[in-house]
Amino acid sequence: MFSSETVSVNNGMLTIELNPAPAGTVVDGETKPYLGAEVRSIDSVRYGRISSRAKLAKGSAVVSALVGIYTPWPADNWNEFDIESLGQNTREIQFNAMVYTGALPAPSTPVSPTQYPSLQQLVFDSAVDFHVYTIEWTPNSAEFMIDGVVYHCWTDRMDLIGLPQNVLLSIWASSSPS
Repeated sequence: MFSSETVSVNNGMLTIELNPAPAGTVVDGETKPYLGAEVRSIDSVRYGRISSRAKLAKGSAVVSALVGIYTPWPADNWNEFDIESLGQNTREIQFNAMVYTGALPAPSTPVSPTQYPSLQQLVFDSAVDFHVYTIEWTPNSAEFMIDGVVYHCWTDRMDLIGLPQNVLLSIWASSSPS
């Protein structure tokens, strides 16, 4: 669950936090033990470069991410790029592209994406210091970079991933134990 109470700006620095939820917090019939944050751009982009200078979170089942995503909800198509820190091991990073590969349904009919994850080892701990995380998206590829170094290049199904995307910075608690 996301809460504006977990977002602050001090001295020009945006901080998003994962905090314990008040006892009895329930969303859609499910108890939520944590309140996370999602900061989303107002405008969308179609191709280009998105970057964030960030220190990522550490902790079991904690996910912090830079995301580009086509955002109608329910998703009637799916285009998404992620750089995610799966906080149990902050010396790894996951790059992911998600795209809907099926026949397009009627408007407002939800769909699920096909995922193309790539887990990469880091030579640093992403929770210790700030690094620049970048997704550079062209009609032919998506490059995932850290501090200007390309760690992963995705080219599969680029014919399906041209929808305008909002940029998100997020932190949330996964239901997975790791």
